[in-house]
Amino acid sequence: MEQNDADLVRQTLCGNISAFNGLVLRYQRQVYSLAYRMLGNAEDAGDLVQETFLRAYGALASFRQDASFLTWLYKIASNLCIDQLRSRKARSALSLDVELEEGREPAADSRSCGPEELAIRDSVKDVVQRAISNLPEKYRIVVVMRHLQDMSVEEIAKVLDMPTGTVKTHLFRAREMLRGRLRSVLEMETDGK
Repeated sequence: MEQNDADLVRQTLCGNISAFNGLVLRYQRQVYSLAYRMLGNAEDAGDLVQETFLRAYGALASFRQDASFLTWLYKIASNLCIDQLRSRKARSALSLDVELEEGREPAADSRSCGPEELAIRDSVKDVVQRAISNLPEKYRIVVVMRHLQDMSVEEIAKVLDMPTGTVKTHLFRAREMLRGRLRSVLEMETDGK
């Protein structure tokens, strides 16, 4: 029988380390996906996942057990992502193009299309990922959480500790920016090219 998150947290706090391992196994993919979408680099995302779970373990006593453990993890991970993005700016990190080339997005489970369609799909995905990565961080985080992590506006507001109206405004502005930046790709899709 699978245990719920609150039970695993309680067991961990009582000294059962394998219970925390269960939480790591349950949520590491979601945290990695968020980190990868925010940072655009597989190695940095992997490091951030480790740091997220280390921080979560260290702060586990402060976790409110009536809250969602995943939402709490997302808050830790998103704060770490924002910190890392700010530190990249401060030290003039590698250009975005180089970072995207170094990182690899996890492969899809199955692909049943021809090589030409696959190449076009990958090219469009790269253009969209680059456009998302070029958004200001306050817009990027809400787009990633809403559209790539399927979080509700209310969950995003809770994780980022901001009003739902602000989340909605950030989403609207981010979508407008993306619409402008991706206009040519969108026109190609509607023209059937």
